Amino acid sequence: MWFWYALLSALVSAVSIILNKRALKNINASLVSWSLFAFSIPFLIYPAFKDGWPNVNLLFWFAVTASVIGFAYAKTLALKSLKGSLMSEIVPLVFFAVFFQYIFALIFFSESIELIPIIGLILIVIGGYTLKIEEAKEDFLRPFKLLFTNKNAFMYLFATFIMTVTTIFDKTGLINIKPVNQSFLLLVENVMTAVLIGVYMSKRNINWIKDLKVNFWILFLNGIVYVLLNLFWLYGITTGAIALVSGIKKLEVIFVLVIGWLFLGDKPKSGVWLGCLIMLLGVILIKLG
Repeated sequence: MWFWYALLSALVSAVSIILNKRALKNINASLVSWSLFAFSIPFLIYPAFKDGWPNVNLLFWFAVTASVIGFAYAKTLALKSLKGSLMSEIVPLVFFAVFFQYIFALIFFSESIELIPIIGLILIVIGGYTLKIEEAKEDFLRPFKLLFTNKNAFMYLFATFIMTVTTIFDKTGLINIKPVNQSFLLLVENVMTAVLIGVYMSKRNINWIKDLKVNFWILFLNGIVYVLLNLFWLYGITTGAIALVSGIKKLEVIFVLVIGWLFLGDKPKSGVWLGCLIMLLGVILIKLG
């Protein structure tokens, strides 16, 4: 079942990416980031407590706190990068994050993966990297070169690395809830993150409440989509290996292309379809394995 949760998270993530890009044209990145967490809270209260308050231990609170601090910082930093042209040049490197997730999950949770799914992961990384290189029409090694010549490129990759680490904290939190309750974990994390970013915005952007009122509905919709994305993701990593769930979630780039093509009139460049086919072959191998 984890496979289908991962696939659904990829589809919903594509919608979230499109909404975020549209919101970021006129709205501060911190406010967009805050809305993702804050507007999802009302929808999580009932499923989080429908069976009562779950049993949690000290390790749960440590994992949640570490995840919140790391992810709030990394998400805001990543959203800021969406505003610049650098995004299209450096984003191909994000696909290599699944290898870090595999290493961390192997160390902390003993999540070993068989050969065929590993080959599938490798194909997803190669296909996704190729897709993004073709989409940006740039030198095949340019993203790696930027790491040594552009400080912002390195910082974006650093933000991605932090997000990779937070997935380990998320699964640690899930393991330390009895019975497992993904909605409870997400509710706690979102409340803490919304408060953290809200305090930050109040000190750095005194007009954020006005911006919130003007752009309420697009931000509200962002929050609804984002809560679905995270629930599918958490359900996936509850029973599935983090690296495999993350690898399948990378299909979001294909879904973004298809949605943009069918509904927004953005015709993909012909060269990206090779990358799409390689990624899909990788997903098939994961499913078969």
